[in-house]
Amino acid sequence: MTSELAKNLQNLDAFWSAMAHSPELKNEQQKEQKSEPLKIHTNWPNKAWQADFGLDYSEKAHPIPAGKSSVTILKPAEHSSKQVKMSLQAMFLPLDKAHFNGSNQVEVLTQPDDLPSWAQACSNAFGYSIAPEALLPLLTNPNATLFSYMVNGTIAGTAIAFQSNDVMGVHQVGVDPNFRGQGIAKTLMHHLVDFAKRQDTRLMTLQASKAGLPLYQQMGFSLLAEVYHLEPSQAI
Repeated sequence: MTSELAKNLQNLDAFWSAMAHSPELKNEQQKEQKSEPLKIHTNWPNKAWQADFGLDYSEKAHPIPAGKSSVTILKPAEHSSKQVKMSLQAMFLPLDKAHFNGSNQVEVLTQPDDLPSWAQACSNAFGYSIAPEALLPLLTNPNATLFSYMVNGTIAGTAIAFQSNDVMGVHQVGVDPNFRGQGIAKTLMHHLVDFAKRQDTRLMTLQASKAGLPLYQQMGFSLLAEVYHLEPSQAI
């Protein structure tokens, strides 16, 4: 594993760990092998994962609850009990080579009363429901910053920056369907790079969907590895 991929995954683990999740679970075999414990979110983003993003836990001892996706960088075998729900591309950008300007249309969310509208805009962008209360831990976390792209007082785009050491991770970059095609995602990303450089971070990381890949590559991001989100295989 390259140092860039390690930092990408460490940031993702830190970001997800900042939100409510169950006590870390270990079975006896894991204790003997000193492998990573399993973490499971109690709410959005509804993931089950290990800090190293392996899958060496016992599903019999710790079954994944319904509605949760297990996440790994290890592609499941064809005979696996799990299938790929989606795969994202882990990417990185050295910030010393990136030069973009911020935008006065991008605002930082600071008030709990604004969380419902932000959560709704992000839900609209990604097509799944985000409970506002799931975001509360981020609002009080000094490493997390929630951004809104505003159009006439309406949140049209969303993003989260999460800092871990010298890495700025980018998460939940989305645009409400009613505002797409206006370059909002590009403006948000340029603003995030400018923000990250002001925080004296050296590396930006993210996990890209196929839709976002062209923009990130245009900005200079490089591919690292696939990150698989898995769900139980459906019996035929």
